[in-house]
Amino acid sequence: MSLGILSRVRSWFGEETPLPDGGIVAGSATDAPDLNVDDDVLLDGVGLPAFVLDEQGRIAAWNAGVESLTGTSAADALGRRDLGETFYGNAAARVLAGQVLDNPRDAASLDDVELDDPDRLLYAAEETFADANGDDCHARHTAMPLYEGDELVGVLQTVRNRTTEVERHREVAALVSEVESTLTQLSQGNLDARATIDDSGAVDDQLYLVVDAVNETARNLSTLASNVEDETETATAAVTRAASAADAIVENVDEQRDLLDEGATQMQQFSATMEEVAATADEVDTAATEARQATAEGREANSEAREATESVVTMGDELVDRVTELGGRMDDIEAVVEVISEVAEQTNLLALNANIEAARAGEDGDGFAVVAEEVKSLADETRQHTEDITAQIENIQSQTDEAVHAATESNDRIEHADERISEMLAAFEEIAASIDTAADGVAEVSRATDEQAEAVEELTATIEDVRDRTVETEGAVDSIVAATDESTQALSSLATEVEELTGSRSA
Repeated sequence: MSLGILSRVRSWFGEETPLPDGGIVAGSATDAPDLNVDDDVLLDGVGLPAFVLDEQGRIAAWNAGVESLTGTSAADALGRRDLGETFYGNAAARVLAGQVLDNPRDAASLDDVELDDPDRLLYAAEETFADANGDDCHARHTAMPLYEGDELVGVLQTVRNRTTEVERHREVAALVSEVESTLTQLSQGNLDARATIDDSGAVDDQLYLVVDAVNETARNLSTLASNVEDETETATAAVTRAASAADAIVENVDEQRDLLDEGATQMQQFSATMEEVAATADEVDTAATEARQATAEGREANSEAREATESVVTMGDELVDRVTELGGRMDDIEAVVEVISEVAEQTNLLALNANIEAARAGEDGDGFAVVAEEVKSLADETRQHTEDITAQIENIQSQTDEAVHAATESNDRIEHADERISEMLAAFEEIAASIDTAADGVAEVSRATDEQAEAVEELTATIEDVRDRTVETEGAVDSIVAATDESTQALSSLATEVEELTGSRSA
């Protein structure tokens, strides 16, 4: 094999930087000098098992890493075309470098081949094969066509041994499976389930801490289940008591609502009664005001009556005095009449004597007899009139006495009436004062009744509001009862589940 390809490979590795998969990214050198070095020396710097095919499909380079991996030495490998036999010991096996050599632009269309880096046409494939020791080797192959200008001059393939990673992955998968199985058993109620795994050293110690954490969680869950079981029993008892209390509250609320309904009805009736009382109080207040006015008028009338009574008393006194004076004058007249009567009797005697003397005188005495007869007749007439006057005077005297007695009695009665009127006026003043006080009290009662009626209306509204609130409270308590029932059912279900958990654990 000429050194031209090796020079180009050396140019491709001109400034070595690690590939993402552990390979080498080519530097920018394009005109690297031809170096007279062995192929394996050139590729040993890759750090991975690597080999190069030329454009004819012959092995142009075979480093120490691929020698160790395949058990085929560079001396045996270089120049050979049977790549499958050389690499795998199986002539029928297909090698990624050969596939890329056949399809440098479209190798990703082949089965199990992927385009890892489109810019550099870096292809990749993963597989498991037996290495030189007969052990399974989990490898990731990367292959890239090498061009000089537009001419394909070869293919470079590197092999990354991922056996340790795969083993670690298997260990991790086993650990995850064990953890998953343990968690599944825990979820199914087997709280005694614990994760167990052999420490082969392939897995990071931090992952074993996960197993320890799962087992610790299982132990805590077991303890928690026991505690939950105890707490569930306690909570169930508490909820049962709460349900009983809620039922009692419902009964009390129902009774309270009925009482409030009855109270509201009674307060409405009482409010109506208070309105009637207020109306009556207003009427009484009006009547009291009228009574006060009537009392004032009565005071004026009593004052006038007092004045009239005093005037009547005065007039009665004057009447008694005048009647008494009249009686005295009638006595004087009676005395005069007696004198006249005596004069008439004497005149009558004189006339009788004159007639006697005229009879004695005969004819000379006729004229005198006539005069005497006339005098006698006049005396008789005078006596008769005197008797009539006396009778009339006696009658007048009797009437005067009666008038004096009546006037005196009337005056006494008027004075007594005046005293009674004075007493009545004093009593009337007291009544008037009482009426004023009563009127003030009635007015105050009327105001208080109006205020009480308003207070009763407010109290009625408050009771109705409390009744409405009680209805709302009843609804809330019903919700609490429903929630308590749901809590009871939930706790019952929880108790059943906890019992199943603890039962599974015991089993």
